[in-house]
Amino acid sequence: MIGTSDRFRQVHVGALALAAIMLPWSEFLLSIAQFLLLGNWLVEGVVRKDFAGRFRRAFTSGPALLFMSFFALHLLGLLWTTDLSWGLDLCRILLPVIAFTPVLASTRPLDTGELRTVLLLGAWSVVASTLFCMAMRYEVIGRGGYRELSIFISHIRLALLLCFSVVVFVVYRPRTAWAGVAHLLAIGWSLFFLDRLSSLLGAGIIALLACYALWRAGQGTTAVLRWSLRSAVILVPLAIGGYVAWCVQAYFQEEPAQLAHLDERSAGGEAYYHDRVAPLRENGHYVWVNVADGELRRAWERRSDRPYTGTDAQGQQLRHTLVRYLASLGVRKDSLGMQALTDADVERVERGIPSVIAGRRDPVRARIDQVLYELEHYRMKGNASGHSVIMRYEFLRAGWAIARENLLFGVGTGDTRPAFAAYYSESNSVLEERWRLRAHNQYLTLLITFGLPGLLWCLFAWVRPAWAHRASTGPLFIPWAIIFLVSCLSEDTLETQMGATFFAYYYALFVFGARRDGEATT
Repeated sequence: MIGTSDRFRQVHVGALALAAIMLPWSEFLLSIAQFLLLGNWLVEGVVRKDFAGRFRRAFTSGPALLFMSFFALHLLGLLWTTDLSWGLDLCRILLPVIAFTPVLASTRPLDTGELRTVLLLGAWSVVASTLFCMAMRYEVIGRGGYRELSIFISHIRLALLLCFSVVVFVVYRPRTAWAGVAHLLAIGWSLFFLDRLSSLLGAGIIALLACYALWRAGQGTTAVLRWSLRSAVILVPLAIGGYVAWCVQAYFQEEPAQLAHLDERSAGGEAYYHDRVAPLRENGHYVWVNVADGELRRAWERRSDRPYTGTDAQGQQLRHTLVRYLASLGVRKDSLGMQALTDADVERVERGIPSVIAGRRDPVRARIDQVLYELEHYRMKGNASGHSVIMRYEFLRAGWAIARENLLFGVGTGDTRPAFAAYYSESNSVLEERWRLRAHNQYLTLLITFGLPGLLWCLFAWVRPAWAHRASTGPLFIPWAIIFLVSCLSEDTLETQMGATFFAYYYALFVFGARRDGEATT
């Protein structure tokens, strides 16, 4: 429990709790929590006549200085950058590193009860934010709009917070029955909302966390139980692989041989259009075969006010959306196929939903189907624009080409954007202008920014302080590290305010701000 005799301590723990609570809600209130933490630290130093002492403790601690050198490297990288504005903005985003670290490195660590309170408040806040999102944006599920389901922060960062909340609820299992039920419901809801977000990243992280939990559960048990649990770790990737293989098999249910035996005309006598080279698929069925445009146009315009040659509510070509939707039903794209559409189906097409299963099938399965569609589209058409997974391949290819040219010093803190823009222009990239983005891989971004020595130093600055402070002996640091490090494989996590705060806050909390077993509490 938090005592009432030390007001500074109350404010310190309260500010940390407020930061955890605000992570899924508001950048502004999250900034207020940081100012409150820093202000309390400074005022307490003055009141207790320990102002110089706490600065000395904060900035003479080797592990703390090493971790803050990650921020210092970004300042140093401004010396050889040309885009100073973007470089300074990146440094601003990383300010939480030097906001949380000095305070937590020079203040008495949180005891077990304080840490538990802070983390549970943060976890329950994540659950509350998702309940609010579901209440306000429930309708987007029906049209597969998983990105829109997250109102306050990026759906990617929300998925990371949900994964960590599951860990917190598991680690801090309550003793009373009603509280245990509440935790189980919170875990179930978090996993359900992850599924609603169609988060393949979140699903992968949960699988890795399950493997880690099984491995750790074997510690301190009999040899038979230990090896039984650790053998079960193998079942997790096997189960995932089997599920993905089943999804792939279902998606490619129509054989290419069928393309050689297509009808030339519809029942109404109109010649069909067939693309036998790149027909693509939707819900396992070929899209661009058996298309009778004249029949389809007349039948559509009898049932909808939206022009067949116009756009749907998402700004996409309505003809393309309609043809894909009919393909997902497994029917021909002619007047007979149109008869298979209900009024609800017509409305879904008007709203830009390209498949009968969008918003109706398990979101993770639907996301896998979407990725398979993207892969096939890229293989056949050669254009990744607008397809998130395949675009990442183009980003990585561009990023690695830039990194190879700047392996020693990198391009500098602010020059990743112009470096990518120059590469796309010089290589005549197939990506449309609006999709010419950066690496979406934090490790590659650091390599491009600072070169190989800089990347290695960043990793050392992350690993060594945690090792020195034995952070891995706590039950939460390793799961949090798994979540963060895996997220860096598919996102520039540290180039967003919430992502950088998720990193700096929890790292500083677990490495510098949490008491280890056997450490003094005063």
